[in-house]
Amino acid sequence: MLDDMPRPVPPQPLRTQRLELRAFTPDELEAVAGGSRLPEFAPGFPTPENEDWAREAIEAGEHFFTESDCALLVVIRLSSGQVIGAAGFAGPAMDHELEVKGSIVPEHQNQGLATEALRALVDRAFEDPGIRAVHGSVPADHEPARRVLVRCGFVKRPSEGSEDTYYLRRP
Repeated sequence: MLDDMPRPVPPQPLRTQRLELRAFTPDELEAVAGGSRLPEFAPGFPTPENEDWAREAIEAGEHFFTESDCALLVVIRLSSGQVIGAAGFAGPAMDHELEVKGSIVPEHQNQGLATEALRALVDRAFEDPGIRAVHGSVPADHEPARRVLVRCGFVKRPSEGSEDTYYLRRP
């Protein structure tokens, strides 16, 4: 019976001037979950957080994470073809909001790439007329991530705990 159900269509890749964000392939997901390095992975990828996410994705049913708009995507630097990080949505919208998350390996940080990826994700989120806002949470002491969110127009929202939440309303 499940074989008769249509399989979800992978999300269309997002392209920016310097990046492509696309769904993980099953092989990439397996490699990340196992902490393995594929030739196209930049030094530092995957991070331990990427590995944890990939293991959880496989346990939950990898098709959701390789064929859904509401998942992390591979971040590829077009000039090198290397996977330099992962960025995307934490899951389906809740209360008409999407949560963004992601990271770029240290060698490729401080070059505006995270900002470029986040802007592409925000544009994708607001293509859906039902999405009213996008938010992201960062550790209170993680200044670079905070700067990326603020640079993209996010504003700090009161939150409890060790993370600060930043919020961007639909324009």
